[in-house]
Amino acid sequence: MATATQAQIRVKSYFATSVPDAIDLARKELGPDALLLNSRQSPPEARHLGPLEVVFGNDSESRNANPAPPAVAGIDDLRQSVEKIWNLLIRTTAGGPRADASRRLVEQALFDAGVTRELAAEIDESVATRISRRSVTDLSFPRRIQEVDACAVVRETMEEIKDRFPVRPGIGGITALVGPPGSGKTTTLVKLAIREGLVKGRSVRLISADTQRIAASEQLRIYAAILGVPFQTAESVSALAQAVDSAPVDAILLIDTPGMSPALLDGPGADLAAFFRQRHDIDVHLVLTASTRPDDLKSAANRFGCFRPVASIFTRLDETDSLGAVFCEVVRSGTPVSYFCDGQLVPENIQPASKDTLTEFLVRQLPGVLQSAA
Repeated sequence: MATATQAQIRVKSYFATSVPDAIDLARKELGPDALLLNSRQSPPEARHLGPLEVVFGNDSESRNANPAPPAVAGIDDLRQSVEKIWNLLIRTTAGGPRADASRRLVEQALFDAGVTRELAAEIDESVATRISRRSVTDLSFPRRIQEVDACAVVRETMEEIKDRFPVRPGIGGITALVGPPGSGKTTTLVKLAIREGLVKGRSVRLISADTQRIAASEQLRIYAAILGVPFQTAESVSALAQAVDSAPVDAILLIDTPGMSPALLDGPGADLAAFFRQRHDIDVHLVLTASTRPDDLKSAANRFGCFRPVASIFTRLDETDSLGAVFCEVVRSGTPVSYFCDGQLVPENIQPASKDTLTEFLVRQLPGVLQSAA
């Protein structure tokens, strides 16, 4: 009776930037019959070798110069299946060419939601990479993106968007609001005074540094009287400094500033910006309108960069059907969002910034797009 010889299986890990790169390395060393067994993120101690650890296995006897004919029935079919799997992995993993135009489903859905084509395409690629990395342990799973479970595509798209969208809810003990004219700074400041101060039982003081418009501080003075909180006008940078330094240390101090046009930023606004840059105890929040065109959002954010805002507040979410411009600007600038305002009601129409609020809006069309392509 013939004695069966147990084959020696060789298993080895390869560290690379993508699965296709690891496949090329494995084939060169282990031969064309190397079988992909697993793929995962590299452990911290080996991350310098590559972000991915890809594990391959091979029958050591297959490396002999004169290998014996395969004794297992159907081994050729198995090898052909593995070859097909490799080809699918190469076509679907990031860095490889797209299988076809239908791979752009995520990109198209985000573009329709107001995201720029370039950023939408970048997210599409990242989602494909996320799916391929999670599914590579199942050799029968890697497929074109429209063939993957739609729930997985939506889930990975949402996670990718959240990773790119920083939030920073809350304000500092001393907070100043800056922004273009008409962005809603004064109304937002009053909402913050109630939400972050009075509702939480903390004392609040309001300061108006808006000396550019006639009776500009009167609106805030009226609000202060209604709320029953101290109010002060600072007609110069030195007066503002004195008002800040003399305020009780346990009070929330909220500073309103004039709506600054480009010309004002080059004049009196420059002195105010310099003051805020020197005062590390003051949090500056840039107030922008969500309904603003993408190019105008970018221009405004660049202009007010001299104030070094720690966060942005987006107002008038109720006046736009697209938050794509908001997402693109936050990704571009890297400045986190602290609050969203979606109306004029005080103090109801303000909420701490949430990744979910924006993400759910951007992907709301994606399930339908995936279902239509199925």
